[in-house]
Amino acid sequence: MSPFALNLEKTRVETRLVTVQPAINAFNSMVLISKGKDDPGFHEWVPKTREQMSAEELARHNLVTIGFHYAILPQSNDISFEAYMDELEAAPPSVLRERLLDAYGKVCMTDECKKEKNKPVKWDDVLSSAESYVAFLKHRFGEEWIDVEMESRAWQYVIDPAALKQLVTGHIRWFWKNYLQTEWERVLPMLEKTAKAFNKIDMSDMTRPEIVQFVTGKELQGMKWSGEVEAAREVFFERHGARPCPALDPRTGSCELYDARPLTCRTYGPPVHIGGESLPPCRLCFVGATPRAIARCRVTIDAEELEDRLLRRLFRSGEPAAAETVVAFALEDA
Repeated sequence: MSPFALNLEKTRVETRLVTVQPAINAFNSMVLISKGKDDPGFHEWVPKTREQMSAEELARHNLVTIGFHYAILPQSNDISFEAYMDELEAAPPSVLRERLLDAYGKVCMTDECKKEKNKPVKWDDVLSSAESYVAFLKHRFGEEWIDVEMESRAWQYVIDPAALKQLVTGHIRWFWKNYLQTEWERVLPMLEKTAKAFNKIDMSDMTRPEIVQFVTGKELQGMKWSGEVEAAREVFFERHGARPCPALDPRTGSCELYDARPLTCRTYGPPVHIGGESLPPCRLCFVGATPRAIARCRVTIDAEELEDRLLRRLFRSGEPAAAETVVAFALEDA
């Protein structure tokens, strides 16, 4: 029988991988003022702005951007900072407080908190006093991350949502007008030009971590937020792992994208034997099949050493040596 027909032509997907996202980027610039003075890598605008602010203004800024961070996070990515401020002012005071408390209810960074992760929060007890509120935050985030004086002051606003809204909206407009607007309008054309340049590059063969490394020039592995990226990926697959491939016709199960299955699809899912080990199939394949039926479908990767012959031929033609793959399995006779 003839080998599998392969159609490996890549489908061009038009999408913007790099965007400016004005609201969230300007918001993050505002938050940088509250970061540690000795943190490296900040643009000179950050320390200069910090130096121009009075001690009282800095304390208020820290309270708003750190103490109420989750309440004021932009809810839309691509809107302008001015539109973000308008949305914030249009939100009812109770909504801002709910955003804050909902986020706190999901944070669980300490070992003690993880032991009772699914236990519902008794908000009446948490908000009964500044001491209870601060103790709750320490329990959730860890004592080293909590500024007791600032969070005690934050509690006074959390129990008074109207005052909370007045504080955050007034301060953010004040900071925008006095410090952020001029700098943002200066850098915005550069950011737009940079995003446009990156989007002209074909990144279709890159994984998301590789794109991050390419755009930022930094290795994702080992960075302080690399674990969060991996955790987000696990959550995504846990949530959507039971869904069928979106390219399959829901009635017939046939692929609507390719006339012949590409290499990735052809080698994913079946039970295989490789390196002396028998690996199970994808749990979404062979649904209802008996163990004996699955065993009959098991294949041995490159039983005829076809891949070795292909690799040797490539090597003789000047191609660099490659690691072991499953190309041979995809090329085996049906």
